[in-house]
Amino acid sequence: MRSKAAIAAHPIHPMLVTFPIGLWITALVLDLIGISRGAATLWAAGFYCVIAGCVGAVLAAVPGTIDWLTVVPPQSSAKRRGLLHGSLNVAALLLYIYIAYRQGSALSRPDGITILLLAAGAVMLGFSGWMGGTLVYRNQIGVDHRYAGAGKFKERTLSGWDRPVCNQSELADGQMLLAIVGQQRVVVGKCSQGLFAFSDSCTHRGGSLCDGALIGGTVQCPWHGSQFDIQTGRVVAGPAEEKIDVHPIEVRSGEVYVKLRPMPVESKPKHVA
Repeated sequence: MRSKAAIAAHPIHPMLVTFPIGLWITALVLDLIGISRGAATLWAAGFYCVIAGCVGAVLAAVPGTIDWLTVVPPQSSAKRRGLLHGSLNVAALLLYIYIAYRQGSALSRPDGITILLLAAGAVMLGFSGWMGGTLVYRNQIGVDHRYAGAGKFKERTLSGWDRPVCNQSELADGQMLLAIVGQQRVVVGKCSQGLFAFSDSCTHRGGSLCDGALIGGTVQCPWHGSQFDIQTGRVVAGPAEEKIDVHPIEVRSGEVYVKLRPMPVESKPKHVA
């Protein structure tokens, strides 16, 4: 899903996270060298790197939180992974704030406990970064998909399902539109057989189908490649095992309305990883 906190379609969060990571790791390196050589200027520089890294972490957290709230599909493995990723980052920020508080000033020589805390922070950053990479490379959060025939990404927030989702001529063959009402997300897709509405959530791990590819009446999830027939909701190809919900469409005066069927009790995807 495309990042909402972006500049010219370039996500802001990954641009900013390099600053706290680089500064905090540099602080550990400077302190180690400074202690080994008795160079006060080096551990002073390390102290300032800790402070600057904390500022950078706060700045990076803002677009990251925006993306987690607005882009990551609800009830998905990525939502839970993103929460853990953000929680680790907050914990790391609090740890480095404590490190700076404990050292007191740039003139103070860091002791063994400070070095241990800096090392622990580096390990925490590594694990958090691994999870952040999984969000991008596996869950494709913040990725701008561009494939032939997809057209411009369309998303619409409606006050209710009594409002038209789109105009009949608005979608080209193979193009999809995501309609959002509250917590409900329904995709309207167009293929050679006509217009069809279906749930946005893949039944495997909750990936957003509107961010996948629609070809010949089959939509493919961008996360793990599960495919579904948009007319019936049946699974065309796994790893998904359960069908997606499909909804009737009514066209009145060229406007497309989705007649949302009552949803069964929502069940979370079987796999959480």
